[in-house]
Amino acid sequence: MDKLLTWGARCVHVAFWYCTDFMVNLANRTHTSYNETNTWVLLLLIPGLLTLLLGVRIAQWFQLRRLAARRDPRSFSTP
Repeated sequence: MDKLLTWGARCVHVAFWYCTDFMVNLANRTHTSYNETNTWVLLLLIPGLLTLLLGVRIAQWFQLRRLAARRDPRSFSTP
């Protein structure tokens, strides 16, 4: 069990440093500060994308309900 915790902690540590390195490189490439990049990505971009994807999923749900209601039950019957 101790080895699993050590492995998990190492994975979290490596993932944190990869994400931090990505954000620093993104800030350097966009000529902004690390804090500005964090604000754009974590507070605006990710919640915006999640909201957009949720809206698409809800629209698909309504379309599927409409199509299911219009479906002719006789078209799937066997002779």
